[in-house]
Amino acid sequence: MPLLKPQQLLLQLSTSPQSSLCGPTKSAPLPAVVGHLTPPVTPTAPKPDKETLRDEDEPMYPKEAPFKDMALASSPKPTEPLSWDGTPPKLFTGTLSLHEAYGYGAWSSVRRATETSSTSTFSSPLTPPNSPPRNQANSQLQPTPRIYAVKTPIRPAAHDVLTHEARILTYLHASPVASTYILPFHGGLPETHSLVFDAIPLTLEAHARTALRSARENLTTRTMFDPVIGTTQWTDLAKALISGLAFLHSKHCIHGDIKPANILLSPVSGTNFQPLICDFSSSVILPPGSAPPPINPANDAITPTFTAPELLEGYRPGKSASTVTFASDVFALGVTLLVAAIGDMPYQGMALQRLTMAREGRPLEFARGGEQGSRVMKGRLVDGVLEGSLERAVGQRVVAEEWMRRVVGRGCPRGRRELD
Repeated sequence: MPLLKPQQLLLQLSTSPQSSLCGPTKSAPLPAVVGHLTPPVTPTAPKPDKETLRDEDEPMYPKEAPFKDMALASSPKPTEPLSWDGTPPKLFTGTLSLHEAYGYGAWSSVRRATETSSTSTFSSPLTPPNSPPRNQANSQLQPTPRIYAVKTPIRPAAHDVLTHEARILTYLHASPVASTYILPFHGGLPETHSLVFDAIPLTLEAHARTALRSARENLTTRTMFDPVIGTTQWTDLAKALISGLAFLHSKHCIHGDIKPANILLSPVSGTNFQPLICDFSSSVILPPGSAPPPINPANDAITPTFTAPELLEGYRPGKSASTVTFASDVFALGVTLLVAAIGDMPYQGMALQRLTMAREGRPLEFARGGEQGSRVMKGRLVDGVLEGSLERAVGQRVVAEEWMRRVVGRGCPRGRRELD
């Protein structure tokens, strides 16, 4: 079940100016696909079951808004050059009817919404749901409304965070290839500080969990060495997500919270998926020469399993606050791809034990000692693709663009065993 292959996307990134904050390319984005489910929110509130990939102890700390409030205003057209300093958040100009909630998080709730008017000027963004039609005949005459996911703050402290996220998304979407890599963003609703996105049906977290169940039921000596989601699909997923990270970093964006729950799988055709990165509430735009802001352990939520070891040091009593970096994004994506290969967390045990393991910065070694260790053996596919991404020392970690050129430009390493 292959994913959308991103080889052509390498050319788009390599030809875009790296020294500019915006520098949109001339390549057209892939068509956006609207699904029906899954919130772009971190973290979700419902308690996970025993087989969930989500850490039982996340988030580690609640996060408070570090950004100043900004008035929402109309943004330039996506084709216009856009600098970070001059980026106002984009507005959603339609009128929405809200429906059931998809999920809840420390910052926000995400609800299904349908557009009641695609041409009207924004007036009242959160109108009550329409009454259902009286009979089936009437419902057949009505066009199917477009479905969105609306991310709404659940407490005042989240207003600044979502406004900042809207700014980042507006800035990134100034590039015509942005929707190839990140969840399509349709704008903000200023009266409620809400954000409007495409609704996507599946997270990588859920997909990997389902694949692990299937892999356990159909284990053979031939498949025991393959990623649980399949060799071809994992290879395409790695290429697409590494390309997506290289795109973000080329725009000087540090995501800050990459993990399977923040990767949405949008159906493209048949069984093909397009992975999209979502939830930029922890993201930072870091122009060249700028110093990243320190992480405040009292204010920032983290997911220990996917957090680089140098960042976890800032959460020890008496330690100085650590800073998010492009290298910490690379580590987080490496662990995310590792989880997609084994279908489970690399660290097992109680919460404190898992945190201790995560601080050691050796997820691949711990995964090799687990139930699915045969899928990530040395010299094989997963080991080759992740090479350089999970180094404990920041200075030895691969840069996203170099990682992309190695994996996408030259093809995924095959290791000792030929790919299917």
